[in-house]
Amino acid sequence: MKSRFHAAVIMLTLLIFLGCRANQRQDTVISSVANPSHTYRATILLREYFVDGHADNSPTTYVLLDKISGDSGGPDYDQGQDFKDSQIVMKPKQCGPLSLHWPDDNTLKITCEKCGISLSALGEHANGVGAIEVQYDEFPAMSSWEGGPRGR
Repeated sequence: MKSRFHAAVIMLTLLIFLGCRANQRQDTVISSVANPSHTYRATILLREYFVDGHADNSPTTYVLLDKISGDSGGPDYDQGQDFKDSQIVMKPKQCGPLSLHWPDDNTLKITCEKCGISLSALGEHANGVGAIEVQYDEFPAMSSWEGGPRGR
């Protein structure tokens, strides 16, 4: 009995110690805009990662697209949840401000507001999600961290 008790104490101590070192995610909704008919919602969410209580320097910017069901007021995401691939329009790191606009019910326009990232550096990004066309506007030809053309 005593050895089981000691084993349980050791296991509990390890779980507490390892739990303190676990990676944590903190999500902040930056903006959320519904299309004119309120059938779809696009959301910009910033996800920061913490290790041992310290923020990682590479937050991820998610642009998510969801069908609106019922009388949904705003986006409702659980803190740190994993998103379905079908929700993710883009998820770049090192991305500055973006804005969202619905020119019509079936077109989502994502505008780079001096975001500093080129479309080629975005990684995977959708040109459409289901019936929704996704347009990208004002993204620079080169990302802010990429070197320009060399001198003569």
